[in-house]
Amino acid sequence: MPTLSLTVLPAKALKGGKNKVRIAVAHNCTTRYIVTDVVINSPREWKNGQVVKRDDAAYLNTKLRKRLNEVQHAIDEVPYPEGLTCAELIDASTRAHAVVSHTLHSAFEEMMSVSTAKPQTVALYRGRFNSISKFIPPDMPVMQFSQLVVRKYIKRRGDLKLSTIQEHVTLLSRIMTYCQQNGYTDFRSNPVAGCIKYSPSVRQSWLTPDQVRQVRDFPYRYKRAKKFRDLFMLSYYLGGINLVDLVKADLRGRSIRYTRTKTERAQKVNPCVEFDIPDEARDIISKYIQPDGTLKLFGKVGYKSTFVSGMGMVARDEVGIPQMTFYSARKSFAQHAFQLGISESVIDYILGHSLSAGRKSSIYSYIKVTPAMASEAVRKVIDFINGNNNFD
Repeated sequence: MPTLSLTVLPAKALKGGKNKVRIAVAHNCTTRYIVTDVVINSPREWKNGQVVKRDDAAYLNTKLRKRLNEVQHAIDEVPYPEGLTCAELIDASTRAHAVVSHTLHSAFEEMMSVSTAKPQTVALYRGRFNSISKFIPPDMPVMQFSQLVVRKYIKRRGDLKLSTIQEHVTLLSRIMTYCQQNGYTDFRSNPVAGCIKYSPSVRQSWLTPDQVRQVRDFPYRYKRAKKFRDLFMLSYYLGGINLVDLVKADLRGRSIRYTRTKTERAQKVNPCVEFDIPDEARDIISKYIQPDGTLKLFGKVGYKSTFVSGMGMVARDEVGIPQMTFYSARKSFAQHAFQLGISESVIDYILGHSLSAGRKSSIYSYIKVTPAMASEAVRKVIDFINGNNNFD
C-alpha cells in the first residue's frame, strides 16, 4: 500500500531560500511528490513533518493535513492500487482533487478542446451553450448539477421550440457524460437522463413520380425557377446528392465520386459514394460545368443555402407544389428507390449515410455495396421516372 507524508526538499528551494511543502507518495519502491500551495521561508520553519516557528503555523498545518487527507481519500477510492505505478496514483489524486473545481463552463471548454467535430459544429455547440448559460450559471460546479436543474431549465425555456430545448438538453447530457468518463463527478447515472422525450417528426417532403415529372417538364417563366429546376433534377439524378456536396464534386469523368460532407468524419463501410453519372444528369451538367469539373451555379454570390431557398420559392409558386424544396429531391429519390424494391443497404450507400448502432453495423460486417450496384439502382429509378409509371 502507498504511504503518504509531508516533506520539504531543500534541493527544490525557490529564489530567496523559500520552500514549498510537498506531499511525498511512496509506492512500489518509487517516490513521487505533489506540490501544495504552502510556502515556508526556510527549512528552519519545518520540523518532523510540521510547520514551526511561525505565527500561522497552526493554520498551515491544518491546511496541509486537509490536503493530505484529500489525496489519501482519492487513493483509497482507486481499485487495485497495487497494479498502478506511483505516477499513476499521483494522477488519480490530482484528478480527484479537480472534481471540486470543475464548473459547467470549464467542463464544456475542455470537451470542445478535445472534440473531433468540425469547426462549424463546434461553433453551433458554443451558441447553444451560450444560450443555456443565460439560465444556468456557467460557473456552477458539475458536482452540484442535478436533474432538478435540468427540469427547471426546461420549464423556464417555454419560449423555445421543443426541438430546440431537446438540442440544449442533449448538449448538457454530453457534458455530464464527459465528466463521468473523466472522473469529474461521482454520479451513478447521467442526471439529464429521462428529463425530456421528444421524437422529431419526419419531414414528408418527398414528391410522387408524377410531381417529379411535373417539376422536370413545367414551362417555367423565370430564370431563377429554371435554375432551381436544374438543381433539383440534378440532385435527383445523382442519387439525392446534397447541394453542399454537389457544388464541390468533380463531374468531368464518367462517374461521380465524393465523400458526403455531413458524415465525412463518421464511421462508414464505404468512405466514398461512387456510381456512373447518368445521361440525364450529364445534359444538365453541360450547362454549368467549369474547366475544373465543378459547376458554376451562383456567380459572384457563391453558394448560399438562403439563395437556393429563394429560387425554390419562385419555382414552387410557379409549379404549384407546396411541399417542394431542394431537399425534396433527396427524399423523393430515396422513397422511389425503396418502393422499387432496391435494397436499403444500396440506398444507404448512394445517400452517403454513416453507420448506426445495431442492425446496420452488424449486416455491414458481411456485405459490401459496390459502385456497380449503386449505378444499377440509380438507373432503375431514373428509368421509372422517364416512363409514365406510378406506384399503387
